[in-house]
Amino acid sequence: MQRPSRCRTFERNNAMFLVDDRETLVAALRARGVDYLTPSDARLNQMIDDEALLNNLARHPEARLRQALIALFLLQPQLAPLVLRLRSDLQAEAARELLAYYTAAVYLQHMWRTRLQRYLENVQELPDYFSAELGLPQPHEEHGKAGLHVLADWHARQSSYCFNHLSAYEGVAELLFQTLKLRRKQHEPARQS
Repeated sequence: MQRPSRCRTFERNNAMFLVDDRETLVAALRARGVDYLTPSDARLNQMIDDEALLNNLARHPEARLRQALIALFLLQPQLAPLVLRLRSDLQAEAARELLAYYTAAVYLQHMWRTRLQRYLENVQELPDYFSAELGLPQPHEEHGKAGLHVLADWHARQSSYCFNHLSAYEGVAELLFQTLKLRRKQHEPARQS
């Protein structure tokens, strides 16, 4: 099935819509707190629901948008149940990307729990849906580090592209923490000399 390169069919009557327009997806991510992607002036003209956003990010051809799923799950762990529902609805490649980036968020949350709690209130733990199925270490093993490394190897074997997934996972976490740190600094009262 071939799709147009800039498909913008919005959800009507619970039918999933496809959005290939990068700016629309960046704006939808910004509305949910993931604001490290450019363009920084992206505006959302029409709200995209959570399920549709996850669907569109998982199947998007641009790696940075797919990787933004990690930051989205770290910031909004309440989206986790949608992963199970969407997985069966997506084509195999997109389902694999959703599963991989969700699982990366699970491991990163364990690795960076203390740091996340410094910036976010009431960090809800992401459920570990897939480590047993994929033969990966449990998230609590080595605070998620072991699992993240094995996941990156698994992800690389599944992909037709030569790509350093571990670096991408860690890079998303660093971008997210830079953003959270900047936000906190902007909301701190100015120091008087």
